[in-house]
This record gives sequence, structure tokens and C-alpha cells, in this order.
Amino acid sequence: MGKRVADLLVETLQAAGVKTCYGIVGDTMNRIAHAIDRSQIDWVHVRHEEAGAFAAAAEASLTERLTACAGTCGPGSLHFINGLYEANRNRAPVILIATQIVRQDLGFESIQEIDYNDVFKGCSVYCEMILTPEQARRKTVAACQAARECHLARGSSVCCSCAASAHSPERRGPR
Repeated sequence: MGKRVADLLVETLQAAGVKTCYGIVGDTMNRIAHAIDRSQIDWVHVRHEEAGAFAAAAEASLTERLTACAGTCGPGSLHFINGLYEANRNRAPVILIATQIVRQDLGFESIQEIDYNDVFKGCSVYCEMILTPEQARRKTVAACQAARECHLARGSSVCCSCAASAHSPERRGPR
């Protein structure tokens, strides 16, 4: 069995130099959170997504290093917007991992489905949805490169959303 999107995403972020990810775990974020837990990236839990985006923007501004923030689908990911505008304005290299609803529900105006391209177009330089493991590494590399290049030019927050798998959650043993 090949690697999951979450594993490829986190491996690529770590290789790109991400040391910290600020966010809130839940629902569609669980696999990504588990992948971060297995990596060398530090997870910093925040009480609100907006605080996570501001913290990522501050760290990225101070260190000039790519920093991540992450949250669940729907309203959770929308709360990052103020911090991403701040990151963009200050040219801080920040990447947002915004999860999405399950793939089979995309396009049917399901509850919590968000068009991230529309929402984050004013504060990001790259915004793509990752649907398959085959896309994960390539789109994450593109996101990291866009954040770094624009950090030196005009602004640099990036949005990278991952559609959740339709499979049931991982089980951790007998019930």
C-alpha cells in the first residue's frame, strides 16, 4: 500500500524546513495530525484558528522560515483568514493546511464545503486542493516554493487543502 496524502504532505513540509505547525485537531485533520506527530515538526495546539494563523505569521516573520498552520474543514479553516492576511501583508512565508469534506461529497454544496480558492484568493499566492497521493508531493512542493518566492517579493501566504478520504477512520484496536 502506498503512502497517504497526510504522510506525503508532512514529509514534504518537513523537507522544506517547516519546524512548527499551529492549529486545531479534529475530524478531517486527524490523519494529518498523526503524520505531524510522527514527524520532527512541532505541533502547537491553539484555542482558536485565528490565533494559530497569527502565531504562524509571527514565527515566519521573525525567523524568515516557512511555518504552517492547520485546521479542519468548513468554519474551522475560515477562521484562519485574518492571520493569513497579516502574513501576506508582512511577507511572512506561511502555509495553511485546510482540510476539506470527503471527496464523494464535493460539488454538492454539502455542509462545510468551502471553495478555498474563492475565500483565500486575496491573501494567498497559491491555493490548490490535493485529492490523491499522486498530487500530494508535487502540489505541496509548489506551495512551499510559492511561499518562499513571494516572501522575497510581495506577500506570501499559501493555502493547500486536502479532501478527506471516504474511508472510515483508522481503528486503534478491538472495540
